[in-house]
Amino acid sequence: MPKTIQLRRYQITPGRLDEFRDWVSQQVLPIRAKFGFEVEFMYFDTKNSEFIWAASVEGDQNDFLEKQSAYDHSPERAEAGRLMPDCLVSVDTRFVESH
Repeated sequence: MPKTIQLRRYQITPGRLDEFRDWVSQQVLPIRAKFGFEVEFMYFDTKNSEFIWAASVEGDQNDFLEKQSAYDHSPERAEAGRLMPDCLVSVDTRFVESH
C-alpha cells in the first residue's frame, strides 16, 4: 500500500521553540498517532526558530485528507489547540514524495 507524506514547516516566535516543542510532544503527537498518523521525522532549527517535521499515513492523498479532517474536527484536537502556545508566525504544509 502506498504511503502519503506531508512536510510541515512552522516558523516559531524567537525564544519560544522549547515551549512549542513541549506542546507538540505532549499534546499533538499522541493525538496524531490515535488518528493513524506516523511521524517520519522531526527537526528543530533553533538558529532560525523553525520546527520541521513530516507526518504520513498509509494510503493515498485522499486517505491522508480524510484522516486529517477527522483529526482536525476531533474534541482532542480542539483541546490541544486551546493549550497551544501563541507563538506561530507562519505554517507551510505540502505533500512530498519519497524516492
